[in-house]
Amino acid sequence: MTKNHTEQTGSNLLAHPGRTSDSSPKNTVSKQMSLSDSILSGAVVSYRKAGYTFGRHLHTNIEIYRILSGECYMDIQSETLHCTKGDFIMILPDMVHSFYLNDTSDCEFQHIHFNPDMFSTIILDNDGIFPITLLHAVLFSSHFYYRLISDETIDKHLQKLIDLHTSSDSLFTAANLNVALMDLMLHILDHTELVHEREHTEPQLQNSYVAYTLNYIQTHYATKILQEDIAQQLHISVRYLSKLFKSYMGVTLSNYINIYRINRSIELMQDTNLTLTEIALQVGFKDSQHYSKVFGSVINATIQENVFNKITNQKPRILLLGFSD
Repeated sequence: MTKNHTEQTGSNLLAHPGRTSDSSPKNTVSKQMSLSDSILSGAVVSYRKAGYTFGRHLHTNIEIYRILSGECYMDIQSETLHCTKGDFIMILPDMVHSFYLNDTSDCEFQHIHFNPDMFSTIILDNDGIFPITLLHAVLFSSHFYYRLISDETIDKHLQKLIDLHTSSDSLFTAANLNVALMDLMLHILDHTELVHEREHTEPQLQNSYVAYTLNYIQTHYATKILQEDIAQQLHISVRYLSKLFKSYMGVTLSNYINIYRINRSIELMQDTNLTLTEIALQVGFKDSQHYSKVFGSVINATIQENVFNKITNQKPRILLLGFSD
């Protein structure tokens, strides 16, 4: 799934059909975020020796690698990438992935990861049944990850992010970081060919259908989600919704719901002292057995719950093929 430089831009994703259904659920993006709220989690130059492995995992951040020297491998969902000098890889949120080197080559790379929530506050188009944000544009334009040959603009933005992240904080450091990230995302969208095929009529309506579905999952993941309910609210068939969602997101709607719930559960493991049963119920599973089964199918890993009691306050542990969190 290598992305080629094309004349097709991210703005093509947001073409206007000129029609909005009055009977469809009109929504707005109400969440606000200040530019002074830094979304960057890390921006460094890393060096790993031959044989290094970071096992399968997933998270809510967007993760960027630019290979400076050597080579490495990444497993992203069901695909394996062989990356060499000049490759730019951006892994989307909620994607199961790993990073590893062979036994003969070291690797140096720029490594950046950030929370993309701010992108969900930047509305690019508001003419459909649901606003299309910059985050939607990033999610819709590629399946699982972006792969480009780094250019001068990408190099400049990445180096700026690293310099700002390592410099002393000032009043405008966070704002400069966030603006640089937005500029980088827009540049990537402008140099990425859309991976999904759309019907010639009403592409904006299709965009807003998927955007509404993503928002519905984010809002209702802790309860039972029926595809029929989403389709009914959008006044489309379940079959059409399923086909459209798979085209845009690269996974089936049911699989995406499971992935989203598993990622929320990992956050609860890291941030709370809840038992697996409590976590399972909070993210929408009927019991811990069902949760454990889905967890294994999503991440291909096992969950080990240590003896958990209020005396030790010991958290459940997640074991991800050699990566212990």
